[in-house]
Amino acid sequence: MLGRKKKQHIILDFGTDHAVLVSRAHNLSQMGYEVLSSSNGFEAIRLATHKEVDAVVLDLDRNHAEVTLVAREIKRFRPQVPTILLTEGKAPVDGAGQLADALVSNRDNLGMLATALETVIAKVAAQDATS
Repeated sequence: MLGRKKKQHIILDFGTDHAVLVSRAHNLSQMGYEVLSSSNGFEAIRLATHKEVDAVVLDLDRNHAEVTLVAREIKRFRPQVPTILLTEGKAPVDGAGQLADALVSNRDNLGMLATALETVIAKVAAQDATS
């Protein structure tokens, strides 16, 4: 169909390293995503509950407890929104991994994150189509 634009997916990206968030937002924007970034847990929860986000990326960078809390709150309010957890190469042991729909190593290139985003977003779309 000519003239029909592909829906731009809205991604919420939460992490405690502001420089990493800015860089990742820039790169994901270049890939066609609209990115809402937050380095504040309360702000991330507010964005996830008040905006129509298609997926959430949580960077388990330094503050595992805060990221786990944010993940729990987002899942409590918006359980249908897929969550991708960026880890340090291994599955987290603090329970955050159980809240994630996908785990991606933060050492992987951005293409791996984009692939995971497309996979979890497509899975939700397929579930919505059958319900």
